[in-house]
Amino acid sequence: MWRKPRIVLGVLDGHEPAISWSNIARSSTSILLLTSAVLWTLFYQYCRFASSRDPTSYFFNFDSGYERRYSLHREHAAYTFIESANTSSHALIKSSTDPFICLGIATIARSSSRQYVRGTVGSLLAGLTPEERKSIYLMPFVANTDPEDHPIFHEPWLAHLSDRILEYDVSEDDLAKLRRFEEGHHFRNKSMYDYGYLLEKCYDTGASWVAMMEDDVLARSGWYPDAQRALRRLQTSPAKGHLLYLRMFYTEALLGWNSEEWARYLGWSFVSLLVLLSILLAARIRSKRINRLLPNLNVAILCFVCLPAFVSLYFMAGRITMQPPAPGVHEMNRFGCCSQGFIFPRNIVPRLIERTEKAMDEDYYVDMLLERWADAEDLRRFVLVPSLLQHVGRKSSKGWGYDESASTTWNFGFEDHSP
Repeated sequence: MWRKPRIVLGVLDGHEPAISWSNIARSSTSILLLTSAVLWTLFYQYCRFASSRDPTSYFFNFDSGYERRYSLHREHAAYTFIESANTSSHALIKSSTDPFICLGIATIARSSSRQYVRGTVGSLLAGLTPEERKSIYLMPFVANTDPEDHPIFHEPWLAHLSDRILEYDVSEDDLAKLRRFEEGHHFRNKSMYDYGYLLEKCYDTGASWVAMMEDDVLARSGWYPDAQRALRRLQTSPAKGHLLYLRMFYTEALLGWNSEEWARYLGWSFVSLLVLLSILLAARIRSKRINRLLPNLNVAILCFVCLPAFVSLYFMAGRITMQPPAPGVHEMNRFGCCSQGFIFPRNIVPRLIERTEKAMDEDYYVDMLLERWADAEDLRRFVLVPSLLQHVGRKSSKGWGYDESASTTWNFGFEDHSP
């Protein structure tokens, strides 16, 4: 019985392997899978390079991430400035009688020979204009009960550059307590006392803002004009009455895909699935050719194999790579770390001093105190991007067991600045 032959690429049925529309669909499925695999692999290799310095990324490389690029340049500039101040016989510019900001830097003698505070002060002052320097009241606090124990105490630069070198001027009872803290290595308790003491002395200068910094940081070039602009913006913002601080340092390591936001990530992933599925179905309805090339199997592969694979790669690349924070002032009420530098408005300082006095005998740190207080009273916390400071200390001043965390407290974006 005669039957109508199928046309298969010009070959009659029965003589060559048939390529029907179903075979074409199967072929398009293979092409789809191969193309997706190639693209995914290419993006994977790109992410290995692009995300190597992102601490929130699967591709993070420790050696390149902690490479000191810009901070070495700033350190050199800072120490050059300090050496110049050591040998200068000319009167250096000091603060005016109406400072905009007081810079308080508590420093204790490190057990190692290196005293980071030299670089801290040098980086803060190097490059300032005379007008900028006059608006700053610089108050290093030599926080050893015997200041002679600190190697910098008699170095010329300290007197040449400081508006006031703060030492303990307290009652005998308080000094005895501080000695017990010092000799017993109760660093957290002593640092809480020191923080309140330095806050009080900075407040007494009449400055509009009080900056509290640790003694093992470096400031980037242009830090002060950027900080002034940020503070003036906050001064006129709706948050003014509830402002606790402007953070001068943060670490991106805590700004990754935090588990507290899992519902948000899941929601956006589901939205992506719905958008892709809607586009594919609309394309099939509008075009018969696309309908033939996108059978149900291909749609399922795109939605439930390819999309999850690329979404996974998105998360593997890291949040700082995929969603980098824009430059400027941002509210940061969570995931802020650590206490390397804060700028407080003058009106909050008396209340903060009271808090430190109450917490002096408790076993937690200044940054923990600030966050608990802010959460309890709904105080607003802000950060300036990019970071004004870099933490360079490798030996913790908090006591035993903290050197490893000290060496990894790092702002990765700081190193991307150009010298």
